[in-house]
Amino acid sequence: MLTLMREGGYVMFFVLVFGLITLVAAILFAVRPARRKVPFIRGMSYATLFAVLSGICAAFGAVFHHVPTRFADKPDWHLYLIVGLGESMAPGILGFTILSLVALIAAVGARRLARLEAGS
Repeated sequence: MLTLMREGGYVMFFVLVFGLITLVAAILFAVRPARRKVPFIRGMSYATLFAVLSGICAAFGAVFHHVPTRFADKPDWHLYLIVGLGESMAPGILGFTILSLVALIAAVGARRLARLEAGS
């Protein structure tokens, strides 16, 4: 995880904070389902998603800016490009993993909510 944080840059803090808030909200929803909690989970999921996308874009921009300026005279510049593009995936790896866990936990909460509402 520390490697992902280092490779992804400062945007990873937004992905991590937004993702953890969303994950906690989904867990609380699964434990005590209530329809009023769903909009917050959805909104925080969007915030996490957009943080992931901005992180990937920022990382791509950094790679496309720095490879030509720092490695243009090196014959193996394409290897630096490949490594940089690989590191650019760090926000997606962390963020999409968190979002998949949120979706799974929220599905459990939705199932429990449906049972509660059917029983009422």
